[in-house]
Amino acid sequence: MHFQCTKEQLLPAVSLVEKAVASQNTVPIITGTHIKAASDTLILTSTNLELSIQTKISALISTPGELIVDGKLFANIIRKLPDAPITFELNTKLVIKAGTIEFTLNILSGEDFPAFPDPEDEMFTIPSNILSKMIKNTIYACGKDEKRPYISGLLFELNNRKFKLVSTDINRLSCFSIPLENTNEDDFKYLVPFKTISELHKNLPQDETPIKVYYLNTQMIFAFNEHKFATRLIDDQFPNYLHLFPKNQPIMITSNKQSLQAAVDRASILDHNGAQIIILSINDGVLEIKTPSNNQDQILEQLNVEHTGENGHAAFSARYILEMLKATSSQQVIFEFNMELRPCLLKPDTDDDHLYILMPIRLN
Repeated sequence: MHFQCTKEQLLPAVSLVEKAVASQNTVPIITGTHIKAASDTLILTSTNLELSIQTKISALISTPGELIVDGKLFANIIRKLPDAPITFELNTKLVIKAGTIEFTLNILSGEDFPAFPDPEDEMFTIPSNILSKMIKNTIYACGKDEKRPYISGLLFELNNRKFKLVSTDINRLSCFSIPLENTNEDDFKYLVPFKTISELHKNLPQDETPIKVYYLNTQMIFAFNEHKFATRLIDDQFPNYLHLFPKNQPIMITSNKQSLQAAVDRASILDHNGAQIIILSINDGVLEIKTPSNNQDQILEQLNVEHTGENGHAAFSARYILEMLKATSSQQVIFEFNMELRPCLLKPDTDDDHLYILMPIRLN
């Protein structure tokens, strides 16, 4: 194998696939990056058996071939090379040359690397900026309990041509839905790991680039531009959540998002453990945000809001409210709550695409 490319071409590709390199494993092959050179194209692939990433770049291929090289080491070497043409040549080892610099690396046979899934027909296609918005408004509500894998991912669900992303950590639930017409699928439910979605979200273009979504053998694949992300799905049952959406709440306020976010953020700094409880108290259009009376430090702030229904109060996690407010792009939000320990609803005022359920907190 012999090929040449520039650092400008290679570094973004190497940095991307490095995210799926296994840090430690009893199978040495998955701590490597698979490199295949053929037909003026360099294909880079890494996998940790949960997440696999593949990307392609153009290169000057003199002799085609494939090999596996230590993924982390390879990425670090490329970062340290000068901005000059880089030549790669395989003898018994891989020789990397850039200017007067030369590295010689051990390799493994490329034929033993796990095959990247290659489905034929996509389930659906979605614009990148739409998928990114859906992920942004749901991923923060994922749980992180290894004993309950069903809360450690995002539910991808299609029902009656409505596509949803849903997440929960049991104490709250976030659901974002859009109509989806360009699909041949009927209904489906797939649970995608948090780590995969987090990595995918970081790399999604913030434009209308089409994201093609595939399913094959318990894996979901996302393809866009020259990149592919494949993930093993979580084999567990997501909770039945449809009955959780509250209706006819006795208290409803509509507030400027920025004002409410700033007030809750100020209240949250009083707790150094990141678990600050705040009390929302509404009285004839005046919303009070305060900390419980047993707190050593206190804050009280008032906001003028639109208010319908009863006067009353309820306690919530400041972090749970802040994470939703920081994610939404809406300028106004609606908060529907009650004075009992029943689910409450926080949502943008523009539409019902995003619904965020959170549980109030019992005060002693």
